[in-house]
Amino acid sequence: MSVKSNLDKLKNQVGIKRCVIVEGNVNDIYENKNTYLGIKDKVKLLLQERGFNQVFTWDRIDGLTGGNISQLTLVDKNAPKKDQAGEAYDFGQELINSNNENKNQQQGQFTSLAEFFAIVRRNMLDTSPQKVAFIADCSDYLFSNEQSLSEEERVNLISISKAFRDKKFDQSEIIDFDTALIFITNNVGKLPTSFYLNNPDVTTITLSKPNREEREKFILTNKNFFKITEDLNQDLLKLQDIYDTMEGWTLKEVYQLIKYSNNIPERLPFEKLLNSYQYGEKVSPWEEMNYQKLATINEELKKRVIGQDHAIDKVKKVVYKAFTGLSGVQYSARRTKPKGTLFFVGPTGVGKTELAKALAKFLFGDEKNCIRFDMSEYNQEASDQKLIGAPPGYVGYEEGGQLTNAIKEKPFSVLLFDEIEKAHPRILDKFLQILEDGRLTDNKGQTVSFSDSFIIFTSNIGASEVDDKLPFSEIQKQFIEKVSNHFRTELKRPELLGRIGNNIVPFNFIKDEHFKATLILHKLKPIQFAVKEKYKVNLEFMNVNELLPIIMQDADDKKGGRDLLNSIEQHVVDSLSEFIFNNQAQFRPGQTIQLIVRNSQIEYALG
Repeated sequence: MSVKSNLDKLKNQVGIKRCVIVEGNVNDIYENKNTYLGIKDKVKLLLQERGFNQVFTWDRIDGLTGGNISQLTLVDKNAPKKDQAGEAYDFGQELINSNNENKNQQQGQFTSLAEFFAIVRRNMLDTSPQKVAFIADCSDYLFSNEQSLSEEERVNLISISKAFRDKKFDQSEIIDFDTALIFITNNVGKLPTSFYLNNPDVTTITLSKPNREEREKFILTNKNFFKITEDLNQDLLKLQDIYDTMEGWTLKEVYQLIKYSNNIPERLPFEKLLNSYQYGEKVSPWEEMNYQKLATINEELKKRVIGQDHAIDKVKKVVYKAFTGLSGVQYSARRTKPKGTLFFVGPTGVGKTELAKALAKFLFGDEKNCIRFDMSEYNQEASDQKLIGAPPGYVGYEEGGQLTNAIKEKPFSVLLFDEIEKAHPRILDKFLQILEDGRLTDNKGQTVSFSDSFIIFTSNIGASEVDDKLPFSEIQKQFIEKVSNHFRTELKRPELLGRIGNNIVPFNFIKDEHFKATLILHKLKPIQFAVKEKYKVNLEFMNVNELLPIIMQDADDKKGGRDLLNSIEQHVVDSLSEFIFNNQAQFRPGQTIQLIVRNSQIEYALG
């Protein structure tokens, strides 16, 4: 829905409903005859167009302003006098009279909520032909949490609720409209639900963010103010790209980007301007990527991940698409989607997580830019709150969401969602939005972009069912089939498969003896390094060809490389730690600990 349709609904409802709550995108700017206004001024104009004689605005700082207060009904002449024994007096009249006497009806008076509600009530119940509207701006902080309302706040709610209920029903006024009250708030939840829920006199209108057509109109109106290297009067494709890139932006945010472009020393291409604006002085690693670096991607990733060359080749193709700007262009020309999406599936311990870390190191220069989420921690229905943050009023609201916070801190990152099949299906709805739109809104209403990130899901689906003795081509086929069935039949989320496309990457079982040996030798090196660093002595494997079978014999192929690590710990690390504990007093810098295999038994000697 467009902003215009939201405002048209407001114009239609005000005066029919006695109270309209305007929430949502209320901090934006809104079109009015080729100029743009803030929400308060825009609503005021709509009310005047609707035919209201006087429109007043009120907030706790400036009080009641905007109209001729002397023409308001401040006193109920028919109300009993305050000093008449046994008779009640008009609620709020004492406040109004007192303030009236002190300030002589000048603008900016009646700053308390009780005074304001009393005036609204008097004018709603008045039979005067003039029609008055009251705009209560900045209404987010009028009331405490509903469970902890003070007595004064409860009385204020009774005051305004009585104004709605005490208005006499007169069928002859069906062609007329009523005095109206409009609350402007960021979130309707800031007002007590007992006030507006199931109340026929109150309606809520949520202002959406501008749609593409509204963003396009604003950008076209102001394109000549954009200080960028591209000529937006000639480069129509770049204009289209800008419209799409700013999806989810408010017009005020678009204006701020244009203003930013006028306040930096040099003109930049639009993408660089956007990165500079969003991330400060950070330069996008994607812009620094070059042919020479990308040409080495296979070699660099193979240094970390052994025996999964087919997976590395698939990663390379997806990175190339991101580099050339062709990622997902067959679906949409928008540049808001993540740079790449991959789904790694296969047995445990075969290099899925390691490849994600290696990719982060290659793309962004630091393995810490691989942000891992263990999806087994998100198996409850409300777990999505951990990703985007708890709702207002709940514990942890101020902390924000784990995912949205992470992408704000490191927009250039590999997001690794480990064991995705263990997440609650509701969580998958968030991933649908990320993969489709490239953005997510957190609990505070802030939209974060995933357009510079690389997303990888991992899964063990089918690992216990697929026969590891089959040719790899058949293993690949079965893994893909298992993943497809899981999302279609068990989770009933086939649309997620559609977003991933043909980027499901099966990993092979570790069963080749040469591959196992290479992996073991690769994992023995950190042990040597650790001993050297702490004890200043060398660790040497004297007859490694006899050591390898001992480690391999206790490793289950179904458990992949992780079971080889377990076997290394059992046969090497355990006995080595015992030897060091018993002999470290004899260590001298430069000495060598020799691991020797005799008769299939591991022994140590200090040389």
